[in-house]
Parts: sequence; C-alpha cells; structure tokens
Amino acid sequence: MVVNVDVFELAKRYHKELGIKEPSFATLSAEIFGELALQIVDYLKSEGYMLKDTRFIDYEKSLVLELIKADKSFELVLRKL
Repeated sequence: MVVNVDVFELAKRYHKELGIKEPSFATLSAEIFGELALQIVDYLKSEGYMLKDTRFIDYEKSLVLELIKADKSFELVLRKL
C-alpha cells in the first residue's frame, strides 16, 4: 500500500528534523526527495551519527547532510539525477 504524504507536511518535517530554515528550500527538498532524506537521517542517528547541518544547493537540486560520529565529520550528498 502506497501512502501519499502531503508535500507541505513533509516540508515541515524537513524544517523541524533536518533544520532547513528557508521554507522554499524545505518545500523543494520535500518535493524532490520525499521521505528519503528523513529516513536516511533516522537510520544514521540510530547508528550513532549526529546531524550537524543541512544545506540545499538549489541549482544542482542537491541536499547536503553534514554528519558527525565521534571525532569524524562526513558530508552526505543527495542529488536527483
């Protein structure tokens, strides 16, 4: 069964859970990635990673997740092809 989630509800979650402050970027991220980024971050948090920052690169339609685990930093880039 496929459940369609309202894009504006997803945008609110992108704002709250991923820290995307600009409403238009949160909405665009939600339109492009759906629940994918939220699910990825939930999984990474369960594995001990902490979300440090998030930024949306408009022209590349990419969402960059900055993560920390112990003393190491990582960037995870989600890009729609």
